[in-house]
Amino acid sequence: MSNFSLGTDGANLIKKHEGFSLKFYGDPKGYPTVGWGHLITDTKVYKKNTTGNPNDSLLSQAEADALSKSLNLGYTSPISQSKANSFFADDTAKAVKAVNDLELPTGCQFTQSQFDALVSLTFNAGTKVLTTPDVQAMLAYRFIYQFFAGPLTPVESDTCSKLVSKAFSYDKNLKARRNEEATLFCKDAKYTHKYPVYTL
Repeated sequence: MSNFSLGTDGANLIKKHEGFSLKFYGDPKGYPTVGWGHLITDTKVYKKNTTGNPNDSLLSQAEADALSKSLNLGYTSPISQSKANSFFADDTAKAVKAVNDLELPTGCQFTQSQFDALVSLTFNAGTKVLTTPDVQAMLAYRFIYQFFAGPLTPVESDTCSKLVSKAFSYDKNLKARRNEEATLFCKDAKYTHKYPVYTL
């Protein structure tokens, strides 16, 4: 278990890929969302966002007001910037806790970049992604972590690269995001993200 907070690189990566809107919009499944991907409810569906641009799936003011009233939200569209910041902090907190709660090999700990990359993956994919065989295999490999001095052998370095690529191969529709997360995971490590996701 560790005790990290989300770093700037991780927060920026999440915000970049989530998009941002102070107005209510439909996410890729049509669920009403606001801020940086803050899910309002998964019981109502509106126009799906197929472009990644929240402006392409905005709810009308009447729809937003009706949604707010039906759910007793206490706020409607558009929200304030401070409300968006609050939602982001609350939404990332669950992913931060889940990654902090991971059991790593004895004597090993994450770098800030590794932690941030996993929080981004978890924020987007849900905490269950951390229990998948590929993520578990990566977490269990001691050479993934900077716990010792000295270089990795070519085989060890290559194994690390392959494990990272497989661990971040989640959702073929999000290859660009997954590759950025994997690259961040490998930042300042003794191995690189040389195998793009879904190539192994």
